[in-house]
Amino acid sequence: MTRRGKFVVNKVSNARIIFIRDSTEAPQAQCQSTSSIPVQTGCSRRVPPPLTLTQKLEFVLTLINRLLIGFITIYLCWMSLRLDREHIPWHAVLCTLGFLCLMSEGLMAYYRGNVWTQICQRPEKARLHWMLQLCGAIIGLTGIVIKMCLEEVHFHTLHGILGLATMIVLFISLLSGLGSLYATELKSRVQPRVNKTLHNITGLITYTLAMLSMYFSFETALFNDYSLDASTYVDFRLLLEIITVIIFALSTYGPLWCLFYSRI
Repeated sequence: MTRRGKFVVNKVSNARIIFIRDSTEAPQAQCQSTSSIPVQTGCSRRVPPPLTLTQKLEFVLTLINRLLIGFITIYLCWMSLRLDREHIPWHAVLCTLGFLCLMSEGLMAYYRGNVWTQICQRPEKARLHWMLQLCGAIIGLTGIVIKMCLEEVHFHTLHGILGLATMIVLFISLLSGLGSLYATELKSRVQPRVNKTLHNITGLITYTLAMLSMYFSFETALFNDYSLDASTYVDFRLLLEIITVIIFALSTYGPLWCLFYSRI
């Protein structure tokens, strides 16, 4: 008992505590549980809607894609980093981490089945996508520059030519991505839908060239020299190439879907 009020404890099956300011007033708002109402942790807690079949399928596909990306990334990094320090092909390590790992993850930032960004709003997903793509571009370009510094003859293979094309289109994609990030501020000059569609196109071209370069990297002398006896087996090389194609398909179906249904 206090001067301003008192606590009243009702000893019933479902106990509740009520603070009464005046003996003549009833509490205006209280959170209580009765035998007919299920107990909840909060008064205004919202029960999330059940996942649809499409969302469950997208979650499974995203999980499979991450497993495949992890397999190729871990194998190529182990293949390279197990060598002596002076023989480590940093080009392969950095390009794999930048183009295959981070850029693929950046494309999946918008996916509903992505558990990392499921609670994020659209602007937060856009910033995360741009950060992942920027970090992947910096790491991948660093690997290309290292390769150019170590060799006298550059871009004489299909893998190298595709890598050069990736490097050129990548700068255009980053600039268009910056414009897409600030599409609302630039709407007086360019329509946001046009801006984002152009970035979608340039981004898909960049990622396609990068994955094609990754695909033909399994035919290079570097892979044959450093991948142990596994490189002598055609089946293993074919397996890595098929996995690369699957990663490309699972990472780009979202942007392709948006591009197909966008109207300029």
